[in-house]
Amino acid sequence: MADIAQVRKCYNCGVLLQSEDPNKEGYVRKEILENAAQNFIFCDRCFENEKYHARPNEPRLDDDFLTMLTDAKAKDALIVYVVNLFSFEASFIEQINNLIKGNKILAVANKRDLLPMDVSEEEIKEYVAHRFRAVGLKAVDVMVTTGFDDEANRKIINAIQTLREGKDTYVIGQRYCGKTTLVNAFLRVFTNLSKGMIITQNYRDTNLRVMAIPLDDHSYMFDTPGTGYDNSLLSYFDDNTIDLFLSSKAVEKKTIRLSKGSAVCLGGYAMVEYLGGESGVLTADFYFRPQIQYRKIVAKHGKTNIDIFCEILAKGAISPRLKNVSSIKDLDVYEVHVEEARQRDIGILGFGWISFIGHQQVFRFYVPSNVSIYNTRAKVLDRKLK
Repeated sequence: MADIAQVRKCYNCGVLLQSEDPNKEGYVRKEILENAAQNFIFCDRCFENEKYHARPNEPRLDDDFLTMLTDAKAKDALIVYVVNLFSFEASFIEQINNLIKGNKILAVANKRDLLPMDVSEEEIKEYVAHRFRAVGLKAVDVMVTTGFDDEANRKIINAIQTLREGKDTYVIGQRYCGKTTLVNAFLRVFTNLSKGMIITQNYRDTNLRVMAIPLDDHSYMFDTPGTGYDNSLLSYFDDNTIDLFLSSKAVEKKTIRLSKGSAVCLGGYAMVEYLGGESGVLTADFYFRPQIQYRKIVAKHGKTNIDIFCEILAKGAISPRLKNVSSIKDLDVYEVHVEEARQRDIGILGFGWISFIGHQQVFRFYVPSNVSIYNTRAKVLDRKLK
């Protein structure tokens, strides 16, 4: 009796897959090709050149912003770096980090109200300090606020006055991080003891509009434009829909068990697929907005998980969703290998994250094109996860 075996093809380009010669078309690693549960396969060339991202995208940066920070560097100014606690892990820009490494940096962790309330402030501070260190920055202090907490903001303002040591201060951060709210809080208690006036104008030798607030007769605080967020899911929304992700509602935790080869649709925005690990079953906590619908799926009847996800999108059977995401061509794919036996987070910038105990797992995240993901130690510790 003859054996019948399906000849497998690349999902993207359609070339026949093989694992014998890396220099020929259709090559894919043998362990991937032999994994019967993994029906959705790219050849290495497509996976690396067209869909797979070994390194998340960074936000775009205006050259004028670098000109301004070069000036701040020369003046040894204080940098107040504001981050959105909900999702800042993939928003750092390497060029900015390299420029300000020698400056004194005060990290302001904003939007604390978007995290679960059982997370302590000390845990948040330690996590933020860790994330700054991971990108090569050392913050002299980390301060936590909601943006509307007057008491916390007064402490931040006092810290700025102490840390700047009579020098200029530059307030920087990604768009929607709450930077302007912080500056407005400063202005509410600001007493101008200088001879200067608060002015908004182009920063010297640039087209950047900045607000300059006199701190004394010789130094200013500069409220700078927000840096890019085009690698965030937020970039997909217009002014009428972005409120869904800028509201003050905290993320909600939902615990989901995934078996090898299963996946979870995250509204009509993204999908996470569990390819396996030391354990056949994974328990993970999903931290996303309460408006997000979840749909657990398992490939069957010759269809892959991504096929099913796209069918769900076409039928409008899940919400909320993006109008311009309807097929695999509208998505980028990230494959994440987790080795450490500790609690980890994998998140989608501007959207949310999953948290789990690492045990040699492999995941694939399908996200709208150009949106970045991140893989970090856990932001919200939960030792009950197994």
